[in-house]
Amino acid sequence: HKSQKVKEWLARHPKFTLLFLPVYSPWLNKIERLWQSLHETITRNHRCQFMWQLLNYVDAFLASFSSQQKPGRQKMSVALL
Repeated sequence: HKSQKVKEWLARHPKFTLLFLPVYSPWLNKIERLWQSLHETITRNHRCQFMWQLLNYVDAFLASFSSQQKPGRQKMSVALL
């Protein structure tokens, strides 16, 4: 994101702006909030016997909210086997 090619592309496409976040500040990075919510809701202490089961839970979690919702606002209840 700091390479010369990227800088040139951004110069040609001024409607795009990169927002650099401070280092070690995951609370500012929305994707980190998603991963935290996924971990708290699904992957922490899961009891799936097979990887496909865990992946199904992850898929259901990701489908359980729209891009307008904030991760973690809608908790999913999953019956782990």
